[in-house]
Amino acid sequence: MLLKSSKDFPDMHALVMHSYNSNSDNDNLLVDHLGLHKALCVLLGWNYSMPPDNSKTYQLLSADEAAANQDDLIMWPPTVIIHNTVSGKGKDGRMEGLGNKAMDNKLRDLGFGGGKSKSLYGREGHQGITLVKFSGDQSGLKDAVQLSEFYEKDNHGRKGWARVQPLLLGRDSENNPNLVKVDERTGEKKRIFYGYLATASDLDKVDFETRKKVLIESMREYKL
Repeated sequence: MLLKSSKDFPDMHALVMHSYNSNSDNDNLLVDHLGLHKALCVLLGWNYSMPPDNSKTYQLLSADEAAANQDDLIMWPPTVIIHNTVSGKGKDGRMEGLGNKAMDNKLRDLGFGGGKSKSLYGREGHQGITLVKFSGDQSGLKDAVQLSEFYEKDNHGRKGWARVQPLLLGRDSENNPNLVKVDERTGEKKRIFYGYLATASDLDKVDFETRKKVLIESMREYKL
């Protein structure tokens, strides 16, 4: 889908108006425009179900409703983002962490064997992020939701990670009880994982290849 020059859209309201009022005879293009309208409104916390027309009242939406709309637009195939999967620095100074097979085994031991792990790496090594992609169907979505709920029940979901993330700056993560737990019997240190269902607002957290291939779907369209 091609957009016109930014001169045609002086602000976001103008772009929303354009996407909603498309007069294209091409059905596919019309669907693309309406999809863009919904995505823009959701990401900005506006009401996509209210026609924008020439009024901006559609921009008035409660914080709870806006958050619910953002949670509804998920990456497809269903994906769970898991944080804090690093294991420390290697001899070369680069960060190391759980590989794909090791993460698959850990999840299988927890009873979640349906996903496929992909660890993310950058210039400094392992980024501490692992994507777990499930099948693009009703069954895959159910498995992804169950995994995200597994972390959420221990306050290790999206909100839990948002609380912990600021504490990472300038701290020794090895001694942070929010990131590492110590086995009282063996003294072994284990990383505490934080995971949640990936939504459209998380596109900046995934790698380029994943971003290029995923679709954005409405979870409300799938009855679990």
